[in-house]
Amino acid sequence: MAWIRPVVDHIFLVDRGGVPMVHLSRGLPTGADPDLIASMFTAIVAFMNQSFHSMGHADVRSIELEDYQVVFGRGHHILMFLLYHGRESNRLERRVARDVKELERHHASVLGNWDGDTDRLVDVKRDLERLWRLRERQDVVEVLRTKPAPVVDAPPVIR
Repeated sequence: MAWIRPVVDHIFLVDRGGVPMVHLSRGLPTGADPDLIASMFTAIVAFMNQSFHSMGHADVRSIELEDYQVVFGRGHHILMFLLYHGRESNRLERRVARDVKELERHHASVLGNWDGDTDRLVDVKRDLERLWRLRERQDVVEVLRTKPAPVVDAPPVIR
């Protein structure tokens, strides 16, 4: 595999309990429910951190999944999971950690008291979209839903 520059495909933002808050995407389908993926990453991080802490190591910052890398960013109120492909990037790890701190600083009142109402996350989502130049997955789904179906020629009739 040629080493290519990292390309971010998905960003998942969840609360510390693992409840999905925001999912941004380059428009690529995940093949699975984004909420399920976010919950799975939350469980993986919790398990890995517990295991490594018991051995005296710090938090896990990233893992490799075949052709993808997953970077974990932790704050007091949120977790961010960034899924990307290409060359492994410590720069992305640092950026995710920095962005989590910035989001928590700018949106402390919303994130610190989030009650599950995604309407309260509009500004958080907007800032994430601006920082990463990605869109919420629902926007992509809506565009595809309103796009006209392609015209397919009928097969030839054989007599």
